Amino acid sequence: MKKILLFLVTALSALSSTAEEMPKLELGVGFAAQHLRDYRGSNESQTQSLPFPFLIYRGERLRADRDGIRGNLFRSHLVELNVSGEAALNGGSKDNKKRQGMPELDTAVEFGPSLNFNLSGRNFNEGWSLRFPVRAVFTVSFEDIKHIGFNFNPKFTYRQPHLFDGWEGKVDLGLLWASRDYHKYYYDVAERYVTESRPFYEAQQGYSGTYLKFGLKKRSGRFWYGWNLRYDNISGTVFEDSPLVETEHYFSTAVAIGWFFWASDEKAD
Repeated sequence: MKKILLFLVTALSALSSTAEEMPKLELGVGFAAQHLRDYRGSNESQTQSLPFPFLIYRGERLRADRDGIRGNLFRSHLVELNVSGEAALNGGSKDNKKRQGMPELDTAVEFGPSLNFNLSGRNFNEGWSLRFPVRAVFTVSFEDIKHIGFNFNPKFTYRQPHLFDGWEGKVDLGLLWASRDYHKYYYDVAERYVTESRPFYEAQQGYSGTYLKFGLKKRSGRFWYGWNLRYDNISGTVFEDSPLVETEHYFSTAVAIGWFFWASDEKAD
């Protein structure tokens, strides 16, 4: 549910140079640590660390960079339409007390279009923008892939590519809406999982919360550094009275370092 894999794998991008000066393809490895809740609304949290590979691809139509993996369908100075994907690595629910005896939550991936408007700045890499991503969500496990619904995440994004000493700053302020099936996966309590302290519950479609996310990134030679902090508030959501919800607001954070070990001779378009 947190967009942590976006931060870990595909959020790496050249921050101090224009795309025309950069290689079309770069490969690297990194290490990241994150502290997050087992799921949105849980009081239980985990700290995880893991190594990861990453790539940056700066094609004319297909790109893997700070906005994830996306295909640009249309782009101008003021408006762009792209199709993008993200992965959402859950904190883990195997040992979660509220979900004891219930199925473990799997990692989810999202894919869908986003209509974006440039509100200020020379391009979408600086200043304010308004984004309207709509995505289908799937859970991924060793056994199968399941569609668990849709979400809609309108958000304001502010980017400052020259914040201080080579660091880029980014702020996201967004709202979340989701389908009945999406909320069902995380917050329903079926009859077979009812206990004395966990009554039957069916979540509905609708408002799914707000969030504020702040991030810092820096490219220095072959190395990349990144950090983000996210605040979520789920008060007033359609699932706030689920017996699986323990808190209405919380913070999560992640930090990463990456090393680029290979770059193509071909430059970006």
